[in-house]
Amino acid sequence: MASRDELSLFIRDALVAGKSRADITGALIHAGWSEREITDALGAWAETAFTPPVPRPVQTVSARDFFVYALTFGILLVGAVNLVIVLQVLVDLLFDNDGYAAVGRIRFGVSVLIVTAPLYLWLTLRERRRFARDPALHRSAIRKWMTYIALLLAAGTLLGDLIATIYALLTGDFTTQFILKAGIVGLVAGGIFLFYYNAIGQEEPE
Repeated sequence: MASRDELSLFIRDALVAGKSRADITGALIHAGWSEREITDALGAWAETAFTPPVPRPVQTVSARDFFVYALTFGILLVGAVNLVIVLQVLVDLLFDNDGYAAVGRIRFGVSVLIVTAPLYLWLTLRERRRFARDPALHRSAIRKWMTYIALLLAAGTLLGDLIATIYALLTGDFTTQFILKAGIVGLVAGGIFLFYYNAIGQEEPE
């Protein structure tokens, strides 16, 4: 059974021989390759008249990227959760007179934010400076995976927040206190989602 490496080599030889992409696609489909496999394999070569065919840049994977981006998004997650907790506790204090039990939660949450906020900002700015020096770093596969994971978590949080809001409306628990706490979750999760969604939109097309 032919491998993907053999498919890539066949396409390269066919392009060198002057075959059109349509002819190559037809021959490969007749041989049993799927359209997705053919599209991906052809996409690895730039559509230029230069001979031999010019390969497109590929995504990179490194242990360093995994460490940096896993650390960055982990810090973001911990910081975002504690930001929500602190803000929601403050909302509770607006409606409840007994704030003694909330003091410990606020202190711990603020302590986490004092550590995570500057560290996340430093890591993010550090990576942006690296991107400015070497645009090829945008092709990091680890970075893209982590970005989409952050989008997934933010989108899931927004959906859960919306469901909780509708449920509270239907059950009669749609109070001012609940609205404020749900709004905090929506603002934090929505801010994270928009930040990384815009980051993906600014990426150069593959």
